[in-house]
Amino acid sequence: MSVEERNIKIAEAAYAANERGDADGFTASFTPDTEIHEAESLPYGGIYKGAEGFPTVIGKVLEHFSVLKFTKHNIIASGDNVVAWGALDLTGRNTGISVTIPLIEIWTIVDGKTQKLQVVYGDTATALKAAGLL
Repeated sequence: MSVEERNIKIAEAAYAANERGDADGFTASFTPDTEIHEAESLPYGGIYKGAEGFPTVIGKVLEHFSVLKFTKHNIIASGDNVVAWGALDLTGRNTGISVTIPLIEIWTIVDGKTQKLQVVYGDTATALKAAGLL
């Protein structure tokens, strides 16, 4: 199995776990040094570390959104990087406004361990408007 095939399997397993609501399964390949990067323009923007960083950031996102669902459309890999893209459904907790925005997640996986997860929002302004923050 190639590095790319192995890394896609790791990311796919994480997404499958997330769909089941299994945060531990999503972070199974994380180490204490894994970094989750969220857009600085969002109220929960910044870098979160390790497996405990995932529920922390999700909790912060859910302070602003009552619905948070990523639907993966495709996934590709090149070396240590896996790119998944799809759509993120959000509903503002205070506004009730629902939006769907493009989302890309870039995984850096080295020797079976996730080093970095970079979350790239296609339209942060729309997300902020839905949350009543813009």
